Amino acid sequence: MFDKQYRFKGKHAQRVDMLTSSFDEISSAKLFDRNVDVYINAPLIGFLYGRTAELDNTKNPETGQVYTQNIMGDRVIYSSEELMFNFRLIMLLDTNYEPNEEKRINKAFRNMGEDPKDEERFDSYVRGGVDVLYEKLIEGSNEPNAYIYRLFDFIEEFQERFNSEIKSEDILNLCMK
Repeated sequence: MFDKQYRFKGKHAQRVDMLTSSFDEISSAKLFDRNVDVYINAPLIGFLYGRTAELDNTKNPETGQVYTQNIMGDRVIYSSEELMFNFRLIMLLDTNYEPNEEKRINKAFRNMGEDPKDEERFDSYVRGGVDVLYEKLIEGSNEPNAYIYRLFDFIEEFQERFNSEIKSEDILNLCMK
């Protein structure tokens, strides 16, 4: 697992392309620098927002080929530690997928990657995360300032939704133990 090329397909490939494209011709600013950066972050966003998505095979009408965006194997391997951490985290926390705690622990650590359904579940969060990122950061934007405002709004929403009750003092107290 995480030792070979990864391929986004269909509408998710198109969305990854837009997430990694320059939105400002003058500064060449991008929301994500590379496809692998989207791949690393998308499953966490998908999981936190409770979004999964089925594999999509939208075709390019000009060529008749399914849209694809690839991440070369060496990039996946180079990022495998982060990807493995994300996979394990999702397998441990996804009580809807596997209600039994012992089985979740086995999926995350002992039997990692043995069940193709686990990898598909992870990939569905990747696709769902791509959808969330696209909807929050790209959809409806058409000028550089709009992308920046949408990014700011997304970060602010994320902070309020997931971090609003975390206090620095609590973190410091945990570190002091």
